[in-house]
Amino acid sequence: MSTTTRLLVLGAVHQFQPVHGYFLRRELLTWHVDEWANIQPGSIYNALRSLKKDGYVEETGTESEGKRPERTTYSITPEGEVEFLRLLRGALWTVETFDIGPVMALTSFMYALSREEVLAALDHRVREIDAKIASNKYSIEDVHRSTSTPAYVREIFELSISRLRGEQTWVRGLSERMRAGEYTFAGETKKPKVVQPKETPAGDASPEPADATP
Repeated sequence: MSTTTRLLVLGAVHQFQPVHGYFLRRELLTWHVDEWANIQPGSIYNALRSLKKDGYVEETGTESEGKRPERTTYSITPEGEVEFLRLLRGALWTVETFDIGPVMALTSFMYALSREEVLAALDHRVREIDAKIASNKYSIEDVHRSTSTPAYVREIFELSISRLRGEQTWVRGLSERMRAGEYTFAGETKKPKVVQPKETPAGDASPEPADATP
């Protein structure tokens, strides 16, 4: 089971508990997880069984609708809460160069963290994306210098750069919306006051990296 699948299923149990597998399957498919996380319907039931075996979810009862068979419901355990937040923070604070799944999963569950932490992590993502883009540009140079790597392999890194720049634009927009008071986060019971961005200390700016693309 991939880390993204683990986060999505554990997070969905956390959000909708007590919940049965059929509801999770139906709900997660409306998020198109089969397209961006490559999670097939059967994988959701397998993930529930695996999470139960690991002690992160537990059976809490059964539900039935009409003449349909009873369905087992699940809730997250205290150990599961810890694992959920660990996985969520991993997705929040780490930028994946080629895999979009973790950041897509992050958007579904960031409410479980404080507004302050998410804003701090978003500021960090902007800087880390700059570093990932710079790294990709050096990889393009390596392709040009190689005597065996096909020249068109550079497009893998060009595509990644474009995706990362798109993610960076989204991160900045989300940060602005959050500072304006959108969404509700852990510890908040009412709409928060507008959060002013922190000033960047002199000499700590993160300029756009120089274009190293030949």
